[in-house]
Amino acid sequence: MDDCISSLLSQVLNVAYDNGIAVIMKPFHHSDTPPCADCDTRTIILNSNWYERNALPMHAAHEMEHILNGDTGTLYYHNCYTKYGSEGAANRGAVEILVPLYFADVEPEDANSQQFMDSLCIPNSLEGCVDTTIRDFYSEK
Repeated sequence: MDDCISSLLSQVLNVAYDNGIAVIMKPFHHSDTPPCADCDTRTIILNSNWYERNALPMHAAHEMEHILNGDTGTLYYHNCYTKYGSEGAANRGAVEILVPLYFADVEPEDANSQQFMDSLCIPNSLEGCVDTTIRDFYSEK
C-alpha cells in the first residue's frame, strides 16, 4: 500500500472514530478473510493482510456505512458488486465518504474517476455512483 492510500485509510478511520465507531485492524492468517461490521457494538474489523491492500479504505468506509445506515447484526463484506439493498447502500455511502477525502486537493480538471476506482479497487459496477459523487463534490466546492 502506497503512502497516499495509507493516508486515505487513516482519514477514513478518523471518520469512523468521529462517529463513535471502533476499529479493529489485524492481520488474519488468510489474505481473503473479509472485513465485517458488528453493527450492534459499532465495531468494524479489517484484515490488514487483505490481498488487495489498496482496497482497505473502501472496505473501512463500506463497513462504517453499515453502522451509519442503522443496519443490524454482523455483516461481512461479501458482495462489493451489488447496487441494491443494504450492501448497495453501504457501497454508495462508502463512495460518498471516499470522494471528498481523495479529491480534496485535486483540481476539477485533474479529477479522474477511473484512476480513483482503480487505485482503491472499487468495482466498475459503481462507476455511475462514482461519477455522480465526484460531479456533486465539485459542484458543492
